[in-house]
Amino acid sequence: MKDYLRENIRFIVRTEMLVGNEIAKELPNRLKDLEMGRAGLVIDSGLYENNSYARDIIELLKVRLEKVILLVSEMPEPTYDYLDKVKIQFEPHDLDCFVGIGGGSTLDLAKGLATLKTNKGDAINYRGFGKVKNAPLPVIALPSTAGTGSEVTPYAVFIDTKEKWKFGINTEYNYPRLALYDPHFLDSCPFNIYASSGMDAMTHTLESFVAKNATALSRNFSRQAFKLLFENLKKIAKGDFSNETKLNLLVGSGCAGIALMNAGAGPAGALSYPLGVYFDVPHGLAGSVFLSSVIKHNVKAGYEEYAELFDLVFDEKVLSLQEKSLRFAEEIVNLCEELRIPTSLKGFGVKTEADLRQIIDNSMQLKAAFEQNPIPFGIKEIEETIYSLK
Repeated sequence: MKDYLRENIRFIVRTEMLVGNEIAKELPNRLKDLEMGRAGLVIDSGLYENNSYARDIIELLKVRLEKVILLVSEMPEPTYDYLDKVKIQFEPHDLDCFVGIGGGSTLDLAKGLATLKTNKGDAINYRGFGKVKNAPLPVIALPSTAGTGSEVTPYAVFIDTKEKWKFGINTEYNYPRLALYDPHFLDSCPFNIYASSGMDAMTHTLESFVAKNATALSRNFSRQAFKLLFENLKKIAKGDFSNETKLNLLVGSGCAGIALMNAGAGPAGALSYPLGVYFDVPHGLAGSVFLSSVIKHNVKAGYEEYAELFDLVFDEKVLSLQEKSLRFAEEIVNLCEELRIPTSLKGFGVKTEADLRQIIDNSMQLKAAFEQNPIPFGIKEIEETIYSLK
């Protein structure tokens, strides 16, 4: 962890976060205060079809704003090609902002559209870091899942179908202007999405907590995120879908996103990408299957700081730091089982030696994430992790 008494650190939070029951009903007034009366609106098709509250908010925006151009997205995991296809719908219109209502992919799509509204050419031209020259239109994010943290981060991830890789349009211009956490957008969320998105956020918070670039500031968000996520995912597993539980998960996800963008990712998050691209595994589930193995690797090499997180949710004073850290890894496995998430790669369709090699051979494209791990984690450790989960 970086110590600001010994070296300079940087910490960023650029999104105004509004939290509360039916807070989305305040959005028209907020947009008017910001002089954003003409909006491009992107919503996930599943949410649009199954959540009456989301449709009510859309109708409210149509009535109260000067102009609303609506896109109902049909792509669960948007590609750069899809981004180019749908941007045409917005090109003839003068807009002040984009509003995204949905999961992380929908919020990313809103960010991508906001970028292409002010930066011309094919979307793939902006893949990577530092490619965006003109400030995108502001983005307003209303998450319908508690997991990705896209509503507070500058990343917008899309699939490159040519290179078979997920990599984002990443620019500091792309922090959403507002994030509204309203529990009613989760009313129609299926159990498997609670599990997938929740473990996505869990991966963010655990890997950001131990990352080499973590700081005292980022760890405050990691701790808060972990406690909220762990305790409330346990409630979800037991069938508690109250507004309190949903809001706690949303806030936990936002805190995890803030921690991640300030501290960095790690091996489990990086390994999730080839599993998602080649085996169509949702990002959150893909990361969770690797999480306990990475934790155990770190603890066996002498890393014991997971004990601090263990103490946030368990009262086991007689255990040593190493014992707490190892128990912590087991409790993450237990949580996955309670959420009905596979704990081996076979559960995701990875069956053959060729399948295993495909994940291994495509894992190091996010080398920087592996380098953030507090214990060395190279190709040897990647192979050991993959084969231990077959």
